[in-house]
Amino acid sequence: MTTERDFIRSLGQQFPVLAPVRTGIGDDGAVISTEDHSDLVVVTDMLLDGVHFDLHTHSPAAAGRKAVAVNLSDLAAMGCRPTAAFVSIAVPRGMNDAATFLQELYEGIGQILSEYSTTLAGGDTNSWNGPFAINVCLTGSPFQQRSVLRSTARAQQGLYVTGPLGGSFPSGRHLTFRPRLAESEWLMAHFPPQAMMDLSDGLSIDAHRLAESSGVGIEIYEEAVPVHNDVPVQISRAERFRAAISDGEDFELLVVLSDEQSMQLRSGAIEPPFPLIEIGRTTEANGLWLIDSSGLRRPLRATGWEHPI
Repeated sequence: MTTERDFIRSLGQQFPVLAPVRTGIGDDGAVISTEDHSDLVVVTDMLLDGVHFDLHTHSPAAAGRKAVAVNLSDLAAMGCRPTAAFVSIAVPRGMNDAATFLQELYEGIGQILSEYSTTLAGGDTNSWNGPFAINVCLTGSPFQQRSVLRSTARAQQGLYVTGPLGGSFPSGRHLTFRPRLAESEWLMAHFPPQAMMDLSDGLSIDAHRLAESSGVGIEIYEEAVPVHNDVPVQISRAERFRAAISDGEDFELLVVLSDEQSMQLRSGAIEPPFPLIEIGRTTEANGLWLIDSSGLRRPLRATGWEHPI
């Protein structure tokens, strides 16, 4: 048994990038160069009943919404707007009132696609003897000239998040979160990120992925990490911090900005209409590091959600 990250790394070695693909396995989405030299971005995610939602307690509409929303979040991470959606589902054989289930599922899908001015353009439907499964694929185009990758950060740049972290899954926020497309569009227009990704599996593991992709290290300032109100206040400060960096399913953006961009933000010359919180910095030295309130620097283990393979 191996981890999802190891498996994806091995696939990247097995399947090298070939034109017209510009960025392949290992980022939030694939980037394909078109004949007019613009970017076509493709993202996809599969969600399973009992893992990403629970149809015993969650509605089909909520499951459909989330399946689209996680892909919209990937497009936001790449600085792109959605252009088309493709949905494939596997329905359990013998499901009670399958027609009503499917109607509710696609109502949830249609509602969020409509919110982001996107349409369902295709997909596939099948049945099997397993739990309900849904795969969504979205295409997108950059808000500006080019899409943003997680592999283009450089050392000595600022690290930001677009909101507080932790408590998403136990609170149910993972079903109702708003993909950060508006934030991405604003950033692309005012402070085009040096690198960016979304926080789906937890800050510590996702920051480690960004650092590894870019060939840099990352320092995270413990006192600066914003903890969401969904993390119980009754638990200890250390436990709340661990929840913020490890719970996952936050779907905030992890943003890398240059020193010049950071200075402009601190000056208040341009203020973003959303939280943009500086939580760390990229470094020359590889690895993930935590700087505590006393200034002590120690390794930060990459914890969060990883699918065993």
